[in-house]
Amino acid sequence: MSSDKDQAEDRAEEQAEEKPEHRAGVTPEPRAETVATEPEKAETVEPEPVEVEPVATEIVEAEVVAAGPTEQAGAADAGAEAAAEPTPSDPEPPSDPEPAFGPEPASGWKRVAELMRPRGTRSELLTGLLCLALGFALAVQVGQSTGDQLSSLREDELVRLLDEVTQRAEQLDAEVADLEEIRDDLRSEDGRDQAARDLAQQRAEQEGILSGRLRAHGPGVQIHVADGGRPLEAQVLFNLLEELRNAGAEAMEVNGVRLVTTSYFVDSGGGVVLDGAAIASPYEWTVIGDPETIDRALEIPGGALPRIREEGGVATTSIEDEVTVDAVRIPGEPEFAEPADEE
Repeated sequence: MSSDKDQAEDRAEEQAEEKPEHRAGVTPEPRAETVATEPEKAETVEPEPVEVEPVATEIVEAEVVAAGPTEQAGAADAGAEAAAEPTPSDPEPPSDPEPAFGPEPASGWKRVAELMRPRGTRSELLTGLLCLALGFALAVQVGQSTGDQLSSLREDELVRLLDEVTQRAEQLDAEVADLEEIRDDLRSEDGRDQAARDLAQQRAEQEGILSGRLRAHGPGVQIHVADGGRPLEAQVLFNLLEELRNAGAEAMEVNGVRLVTTSYFVDSGGGVVLDGAAIASPYEWTVIGDPETIDRALEIPGGALPRIREEGGVATTSIEDEVTVDAVRIPGEPEFAEPADEE
């Protein structure tokens, strides 16, 4: 029995050695030796040594027979194993090769860093730098222009400008106080009706004065303007009117003609026409408003009165505690404008 077993094992080893020769000339791999040991493992599984001989023979024969139809598949497997395993020429194969499916996925922090990484192109970066430079240049230019305007004024002009701003602020504070008082009266039950009537009367008077419909009196200035070597043009007088409006004049008249928002000056021969009425030199102005503010505004270098003097004319002012504007103007009916409904 043992001799038959030895013969079967020798036969299996010879067939295992001849197995690579049937694989189309494939070079035998070192791992081919493990194939011959498989029958020995199968032999140890059998509990009875007497019945192992035919079983082992069948296993060996089945293995040898299976080697014939699978020559091509075995060659492909051997090629794949040879590609995966290091060649004998490699001195030290890697102990822990990377998996075939790709690199290790990035962690959460790496993904956040990639998302926060700037992705702007060079053109976008250049555009941003140009916009930044343009904004800086505009800011510098505005600051320089404002500084140049103030630096060109003399000390007395700066003091005068500061006084005007201070007085205007005081006027606004007084107006705020009056409006708050009116608001408190309107909120109270007892004085609501009376406050409403007083407010309506006050607004009617203000509108009548500003429109020229009512006579007015109050503090102001008297202005005397006369021709010099040549008649003054209408444009010079109109500039004086604009300066007075900017200085806060509330009611004005010239040679008995009331000045309103629609007033105009036109040259006519050797004289001037004001709102369709001819007026001649000297031009006597009566103006109601803050006397100090009006006087300083008219005397600013390059203003209305210095220009009249440059034209060869005469211009003087006098501050009055009380002046009266007697001329009135009946406002015409608007042709196109209509009151809008209050929302």
